[in-house]
Amino acid sequence: MRNSILLSLGLLVANAAHADLGAIPTESGWSGFLLGGVSASSHESNFYAGGDSHSRIDNLGSPQSESAFSALVNADIRYTFADTRTQVFLGNLIQDALRFDFTQQLGIRQAMGDKGIVAGSVVFNVMPVELWSDPFATGVDRSSTDAKSKGVRFAWDKIWGSNFNGSITSREVDLDEERSGQQYDLSHGTHYASMLDRSGKVHDMELSYQWHFGDGQLLEPAILYKQAKLDGSAESFDSKGLQLTYAKRGPQWSFVSNAYFGKRDYDEANPLFGQRADADELALTGTFFWHRLLGVKDLSGTVTIAYSQADADIAFYDTQTSSLSTGLLYNF
Repeated sequence: MRNSILLSLGLLVANAAHADLGAIPTESGWSGFLLGGVSASSHESNFYAGGDSHSRIDNLGSPQSESAFSALVNADIRYTFADTRTQVFLGNLIQDALRFDFTQQLGIRQAMGDKGIVAGSVVFNVMPVELWSDPFATGVDRSSTDAKSKGVRFAWDKIWGSNFNGSITSREVDLDEERSGQQYDLSHGTHYASMLDRSGKVHDMELSYQWHFGDGQLLEPAILYKQAKLDGSAESFDSKGLQLTYAKRGPQWSFVSNAYFGKRDYDEANPLFGQRADADELALTGTFFWHRLLGVKDLSGTVTIAYSQADADIAFYDTQTSSLSTGLLYNF
């Protein structure tokens, strides 16, 4: 659910049409982007508590729908040392946002001649994700808690001078107050809470390939793999997926679209339901850019439509998000 909530924000800044993805400028100095906008969204989740008025549920069935209207603010700030082909960066890199990755980073990138560009960074979420402390509690007002993450990432763009790009990320996820299953245990005399703990380690790997066509077109298929080795065995899972990104740049307008299809497989059955919460995942997005807005060279107006869902074997784990976002993107 975390990714689907951030989908509109990440893809709203995915301006692949403005420059060669990941290229380090040939001149020293500052570069990056600033984003401001608004988003209207509708989501269904039994786990995500941000902006959710459904603190009380009566049963462990499918999630209810919740609507939200929110502001979008984001930035990516970089400084390039042209002599050494080195770049330091802070924020959400444009090329990462295009690949569905919305993690904030502080790191360094280094060009290696014709061998590509390598990068190392620390990763973190600036704003904690708000989840229900015990999402399975029924008949009471559930309390929310913050989920924080931090870790490291290694990335290699244009591997050995090819059009392949790869990255590996390892992070630690920690919930301030993890109480999953505690109410159920008290009511039924069981000891399931330890199996439902959502804190732990998450590892992500991605490999993609870029095809550049005439008339400013880009096609990038990607293979994604995620392994969540969480403290709770029933919450640990492996996720495998395929993603396809298409971008088209024109002098006045540009368009970026993404399609993702994946499968999430859990390690063990959830003891409250007696089966695993395996899920089929789908995400579709499209972002339209109108360049030189109001006659300003580096200012673009943007509109994003996004939809994502996870269809799980346990209805309680189903999620769905749809959003419409618009904003102003300034590149410098």
